[in-house]
Amino acid sequence: MAQVDKKRILDKIRVIEESINKLKTLAQLCLEEFTMDFKNFDSAKYNLQTAIEAMVDIGNHIISRQGLGAPKTYRDTFEILYKANIIPKSDADIYKLMAKFRNRIVHFYDEVDNKEVFNILQNNLQDFSSFIRHINQLLN
Repeated sequence: MAQVDKKRILDKIRVIEESINKLKTLAQLCLEEFTMDFKNFDSAKYNLQTAIEAMVDIGNHIISRQGLGAPKTYRDTFEILYKANIIPKSDADIYKLMAKFRNRIVHFYDEVDNKEVFNILQNNLQDFSSFIRHINQLLN
């Protein structure tokens, strides 16, 4: 079983942090300001998608290097990390919802609306920080 590539994981964490910083800027807007300019909505969707995909990339790298199986879906990635005691169940359930949301952005983009994205910006950005904390614990 190979060791995880710490640099690779830290590079992906940096991607998540950069996306979150951009999302936090958008989160400072009121709903009216957010919805008035399509660039806000498009930027938020892109940065959410990027951050979630980086989480999955980190998870899949750890799973591969530790020989924990082969996830069939993005959601499976977080279930495997939970079963390997890398993340707690409650967080795994949240991350699975994030993966489901990422799939909606990519495949059912016409079903994602401004208010839903704005709500995520207001209430759920800390979920990314939680994931980063768990991964940093694994690396240390």
